Amino acid sequence: MTVLITRGWPGAEQTATGLRAMGIDPIICPVMDVNFRAKIDADLSDVQALAFTSANGVRSWGPRRPERDLPVFTVGNATAELARNIGFKKVHSARGDVEDLGKLIKRKLRPSGGSILHIRGIHTAGNLAGDLRKDGYTAREAIGYGTVPVDVLSEEAIAAIISGAPVQVLIHSGRGAKTFLDLARKFGLHHWLGSVTALGISEKALKPLENAGFADLIAAREPNEQALLGLLGEPMQLVSAGNAS
Repeated sequence: MTVLITRGWPGAEQTATGLRAMGIDPIICPVMDVNFRAKIDADLSDVQALAFTSANGVRSWGPRRPERDLPVFTVGNATAELARNIGFKKVHSARGDVEDLGKLIKRKLRPSGGSILHIRGIHTAGNLAGDLRKDGYTAREAIGYGTVPVDVLSEEAIAAIISGAPVQVLIHSGRGAKTFLDLARKFGLHHWLGSVTALGISEKALKPLENAGFADLIAAREPNEQALLGLLGEPMQLVSAGNAS
């Protein structure tokens, strides 16, 4: 089985570790470079909790800010685990997407308790702060990192696609999906996408790939890494999001 990992480092290596444990030796070909900010400027005097919608948000905070006493709310379990690993003690996982995170925060915290600080990337899915503000919360944002599209796909990834053999490509975000498709078209690989199945962490992440000629687009049942990798161990037609050719 040929599997391409398109997420940026260091997340790509974590996904690769999970695949190797399943007996799959993947091709790592990040389509986005992750650039962390030198520092995160944020006043925490009025903050009652931190919110992270990605593991990279936690990674950006870890070596740049010493604070670990505030409660933390994360979009999923992998991000929650990373927050615990860097020293946060009070960590709550929404086990879902950005909308689920907003709902969790509203269940656990009151607007009068202080502001919510969302540590995020320059580009992010959803609008957590805006959603919270609609319900009376004071929500602020701090940029911890940014992602930049790469210029090329790896030679190994290109060779796998043009071989005509079945290829599974893992998609972790809508922006990553668009970048992968742009690169495929740039190098003329769109002619071979009929043998490529895109496996997405969510239907939203796969949206940019609709009608692009892929063999199939298949979304994980839940928006997390475990469910995404689980697609490689079950009959894909049972979870198909629909043929997108």
